[in-house]
Amino acid sequence: MLKVDLGQLERNGRIRIDAAVPEGEPEWEDAGVRLAGPVQVRLEVQLAGADVIVRGEFRGTVREQCRRCLRPIEQPVAETLTLVYRPGLSETEAEALEMYVLTARSREIDLGPALREHLILAGSGYPVCEESCRGLCPTCGRNLNVGSCECRSGGMDPRWGALRELTK
Repeated sequence: MLKVDLGQLERNGRIRIDAAVPEGEPEWEDAGVRLAGPVQVRLEVQLAGADVIVRGEFRGTVREQCRRCLRPIEQPVAETLTLVYRPGLSETEAEALEMYVLTARSREIDLGPALREHLILAGSGYPVCEESCRGLCPTCGRNLNVGSCECRSGGMDPRWGALRELTK
């Protein structure tokens, strides 16, 4: 997918990556994010001593479901990122420092896992189709944005009775 040849990076000192990651990329299948099209990636990779610094951005669109009414929606995602790959770190140290491990004998760096991680985090934690979305009826499941239902509000769920008693 997105790989950086470390030999070429040493020779040139800097590498620019302009790529489009296709939505059907196998590495993205188990990410929990469905892409609605290719993700445009613009990165600049350079050496800083023993570290490899990656700076850039990505833009794309993900398919999600509204958390209130379950209607499919498409949300744009875009993020500016900086990744640091450092040799000699354990996975625990790298995670604590918010860096990535660069193994000593690596000939290339696969940027795919880091990009995938940032794409997952860039998505909305609570996507809604509209702020005014009324969601689904908890009794019959009808979409309340389309129309009202015939269900009567049964008051408070009896399972909350013990808490209701505490307020008296």
